Amino acid sequence: LKAVYRPSDEFMANTVRDLFEQNGIPAMVHSFQIPAYDGLARMMRPVWGEVLVEEADWDKAKELLDGFLAEQDAQSPDTGIEPPQQ
Repeated sequence: LKAVYRPSDEFMANTVRDLFEQNGIPAMVHSFQIPAYDGLARMMRPVWGEVLVEEADWDKAKELLDGFLAEQDAQSPDTGIEPPQQ
């Protein structure tokens, strides 16, 4: 299996996995989180986990993902508010 996406949260991981599976691409979500240590894994890695697909399906999955993410960006409202500096 090969990682095709590293989402920032579980919701996006499951959404992308479902997108792949609806298009005939078997996918698996691998979480980097450690339930007993709430938030600790997020400090070690800046992502929630990863979505994995078979190497043979990677190109098709990447194309679907790019289209999905571009559509999400186009639908996001521009509030004019800058994110807080960290």
